[in-house]
Amino acid sequence: MTTSSTAAGINSPAPATSSPAWGRPVAVLALGSFAMGTDSFVLAGILPQIAHGLHISTGAAGQTITAFALTYGLTAPFLAALTSRLPRKPLLAVALALFVLANLASAAAPNLPLLLTARVVAGLGAALYTPNASAAAAALAGPAARGRALSVILGGLTVGTVFGVPVGTAIGQHLSWEASLVFVAAVGALALLGVLVVLPGLPIPPAIPLAQRFAVLANRRVVAMVAFMLLASGGSIMVYTYTATVLGQIAHIHGTGLAAALLAWGVGGIFGSFGSGWLTDRLGAARTLTVAIALLVVTLAALTVCTSMVLVIVVMVLNGAAGWAVATPNNHRLTALAPTLPSVVISFNSSGIYLGQALGAALGGILVDHGVTARALCLTGVAIALAAAAVHALIPRPAPES
Repeated sequence: MTTSSTAAGINSPAPATSSPAWGRPVAVLALGSFAMGTDSFVLAGILPQIAHGLHISTGAAGQTITAFALTYGLTAPFLAALTSRLPRKPLLAVALALFVLANLASAAAPNLPLLLTARVVAGLGAALYTPNASAAAAALAGPAARGRALSVILGGLTVGTVFGVPVGTAIGQHLSWEASLVFVAAVGALALLGVLVVLPGLPIPPAIPLAQRFAVLANRRVVAMVAFMLLASGGSIMVYTYTATVLGQIAHIHGTGLAAALLAWGVGGIFGSFGSGWLTDRLGAARTLTVAIALLVVTLAALTVCTSMVLVIVVMVLNGAAGWAVATPNNHRLTALAPTLPSVVISFNSSGIYLGQALGAALGGILVDHGVTARALCLTGVAIALAAAAVHALIPRPAPES
């Protein structure tokens, strides 16, 4: 049941393409998400190489991450609205093609301004792809498996951090930073081929005026859910971005140990992203989010006292699971509020994720540059996560929750 004025009394019918055989096309869509996830995080591992190659500071090189995340966060809702009348399959193909070309352009950029421009274009491709891929997955799977289908798309992003980022980082360290971006482009090209070959045609959503689409923001619950997503993402990614600093200062972990800790975070993220879909379908979105945000607060605080490798690995697994367990149930409850506008509300959620990443990474960088200790950085993350928990607690719950 939904109390949204946008969707009250409307039961969205299962699309004609919904069938038990949704797994294969959704897996193809998840491959595209894998490319997006790799692109989002791999630059953090090759910033020194970018800085050296372009003869700029590491801080300046870090702005490439901000450019991608800010572009995604600011444009995703507008792109979802402006492309609403376009066929879904060609739209997803164009988004992937733009993403691939932008990464190739990034690899060829001879200076920082051109690299930043290419990263903005890559952010546009990602902003156009991911919300529409999530909406397409939900349509393919139907209401009964919506949570699982959404978690598969998010799982692609997570797997990108577990396997794509280490591979891309290794390529950057052993070959060049340009080769890392070519690798990302190659994965995106493979996803593009899969979309063209495997994805079935999907019905175009009914034409809805731009003003009506953005009218969902008049619903305070929608705004609160997006704000929750921004805060949860910001608190998590702020600490993750500077994991090397945190673990180096607190646990004296570097090199191979640091790589193992990052791998543990990514493995936990896989369990969090896929498991959150399973929990959402059984326990409901609100309960799943309560567990996830509580675990995020606890694990960020625990990092301040982890001084052994074993404890670090355990906490990093749980922290990754918590950080990645938030997006799917939040998408689920947003689409329940506005079932006739799934790509729009999902795009708002995606904006919350990426704006949180951009703001969290920027704030963390400011704090680190000003000499804030690793423990204080983690506690700042705890404070942001607690703010997210407070927003979550204040969001009215539907009765009963679907």
